Amino acid sequence: MSSRRFGAALSCFVLLLCTLLGMPTQPANAAAPTPSNAIRVSPALSNIQLSAGETSTTVIATVTNLTNEPLSIAIAARDFGASPISASSISLYGKGYNPATNPHGLQTVVSLADPQVALAPHETRKLPITLEHVDKLAAGGHYGAVLFSPSPATAVGAHTKVTIHSAVASLIFLKTASGGTQTLQLAPFSVSPIRFSLPATNYIAFKNTGNTQSAPQGQLTLYGPNGSIVSTTVLNPGSGLVLPGTSRLFTITLPAINQLLARPGVYRLELQYRDSSQSTFSVVNKRFFYPNLTLTIPALLLCLLAIYFLVRFGRKLLRAVKSIAHVLKREKPAPEEPKKPKKPPLIQG
Repeated sequence: MSSRRFGAALSCFVLLLCTLLGMPTQPANAAAPTPSNAIRVSPALSNIQLSAGETSTTVIATVTNLTNEPLSIAIAARDFGASPISASSISLYGKGYNPATNPHGLQTVVSLADPQVALAPHETRKLPITLEHVDKLAAGGHYGAVLFSPSPATAVGAHTKVTIHSAVASLIFLKTASGGTQTLQLAPFSVSPIRFSLPATNYIAFKNTGNTQSAPQGQLTLYGPNGSIVSTTVLNPGSGLVLPGTSRLFTITLPAINQLLARPGVYRLELQYRDSSQSTFSVVNKRFFYPNLTLTIPALLLCLLAIYFLVRFGRKLLRAVKSIAHVLKREKPAPEEPKKPKKPPLIQG
């Protein structure tokens, strides 16, 4: 094989190996730059509680240009709903949506002083977002998003270095002064009666049957066979909201569970929960048996091994024990008979 063919074969082999191992096959300076957002918007979320007789309210949004180029920011209000794909994200309503048909939307009451704002490089500006005629809203909870969509302020040319990714949203949640109801319904929460691993990760869903967005509160606790706490954690530490008429799935992770050395037996998983308007918790308990095969299988094998030896060598062992007992009994000296006392001689007179 010529050196040229050998070099080509070696190159193919190295390329295949790099592909399988997930290693880069290009120099570091050839990698594409990592894109980032061009603006920063705060607050990301606003909670508004209306007072009796209040007809309008204002949220101040702070927008910062993070680039070295001037940007044009388009501002628009949009209604959203719970995402059908991810329970922790939202889904903006698109074409064909009629805001008047949404009893919980805010799109129709948002008023913007200027729907288009120009920002110089690294400029920060405070923009008022006014919600008008809020006294006309239906009782309960309402929510909407204000989108900030950046674009280069100048025509795209050879010297443009700004990479625009997507719009940034600021979410607004509003509660009317009265008439709001928060009712959380726990979805069926089932635990298998026999588990071969402790439930470190748990999926719990709530449905909001009220007319106001609500944040579930509570804790999840795992108790061991002797009643002691194995692990506990807080439910919904980020205060995630369940929108009215929707369901949301929460992932709850119990920390510091030692599966290897956990004691076999009956465990109890206790969920305490309430909505943000309640003062008492509802409690749900689920019991299950955890055999911990890591411990029980070796113990079972030892028991089977002991039974096997008893069956296999039990008779021989029994005979040996009887033989030893017989020998010991035969070699044991017979007890001496007690001597009879001598009778005194009779005296004849």
